[in-house]
Amino acid sequence: MVGAHLAGQALTISGLGLVHGIGHALTAHTATPHGVALAAVLEEVLEFGAPAAQDAYEQAGRALRLAPPADGDWARAVIDAVHTISGALGIKQPLRELGVRPDMLQPIAQGALADAVTCNTPLLPTEEQVLAILQAAL
Repeated sequence: MVGAHLAGQALTISGLGLVHGIGHALTAHTATPHGVALAAVLEEVLEFGAPAAQDAYEQAGRALRLAPPADGDWARAVIDAVHTISGALGIKQPLRELGVRPDMLQPIAQGALADAVTCNTPLLPTEEQVLAILQAAL
């Protein structure tokens, strides 16, 4: 219960963002469990948002106890760490393995953009950008 409470507080404070907007749409269209849906697109969303959130990536990297990157690219270090963690857990799956077909990409992108949590992302995407994220994760 304490864990669930802390997770709820974190969600409320953060306002979520694009990964959750896409995750909600993926779950709605494929019945994929929310955490699996998030893992399926997290790296791609992190790549997309990196130019607008360098300070946040540094904070995340330090929270993950990553060594400061020699080139100062905290975003790359965090994305690589997420890739490693996801791989170790075996949680990241291609969207096609979650039942996403190419004809579903546009409705999923539209659903993600319509989700209220998406506006809390550091870089608000266009529909074409969400489609590119989904294509990369397909």
